Amino acid sequence: MTDNPYAQPQDVAGGPQYLEPKTSVLAVFAFVVSVVGLVACCIPGVGPLGLLLGVLALVMISMSGGRKKGGGFAIAAIVIGLVAGAINIAIIIGANAFAREYSAVGGLVEAIENRNVQEAQSYFASSQGQLVDEAAIRAWGEAVNAEYGAMQPRPTGMLELIGQFATVGESVQPLQMDVEGEYPRSDYAPVPLALPFEQGSVLFMVVVPKRAPGLVGSVVNAAYEADDGSLVWLLPTPSGQGALPAPQSASPGAADPADGTGEAEEPDEAGEPGEG
Repeated sequence: MTDNPYAQPQDVAGGPQYLEPKTSVLAVFAFVVSVVGLVACCIPGVGPLGLLLGVLALVMISMSGGRKKGGGFAIAAIVIGLVAGAINIAIIIGANAFAREYSAVGGLVEAIENRNVQEAQSYFASSQGQLVDEAAIRAWGEAVNAEYGAMQPRPTGMLELIGQFATVGESVQPLQMDVEGEYPRSDYAPVPLALPFEQGSVLFMVVVPKRAPGLVGSVVNAAYEADDGSLVWLLPTPSGQGALPAPQSASPGAADPADGTGEAEEPDEAGEPGEG
């Protein structure tokens, strides 16, 4: 036996002792993370994390001088991480596109808020658009404002939409069932939409055909949740639940006692002075 600390370990035959390389723990961990990222692809970032760990593990294995193995795990982690990352990107892009289109339906409420008849009609199917007249828009818009105040800027991103729904989520299912009582699920889809108003989030139900190519231009009817939990419809429903009556306006020439501009004339029963 030698005292030289740099001497090679000797086996019983006197030759150098062979050291079995160890599997890289980082490579195995990267592989597991990438697989989890692929399975749970709705969680962004997990797949790309496995990809980065796989690259790091591969570099460390190549620099170990043969003391580490597990290159297969590292390469698999890189490939799976790439696939999971691509899926993450596709989901994010699709979700943002859906959020933009979904939020665009809020433009219907915004158009009614601004009493813009033409713009409001553009959201409806051609068969219903003709029913969306100035009287219907005015009645519905004034009713919403009377209960909840003025509409605030509508959300445009997925996170903002989720935040709005968090305050009205309990009402979605009961109101969907109410809508399905008027518009069968086999043909129509009630689309819930939460929008911010001065008094808080308001839940709207927008009814579209199931085979509609998109939300905009296909709306059949719309309703909002009143303070008592009931639905207030914009247009009459198939069962006859009517829309709100149009606001009454003063007839031409009639005096309005509230504005103080005139008084109602009383009939002169006695006639002119000196008559009789």
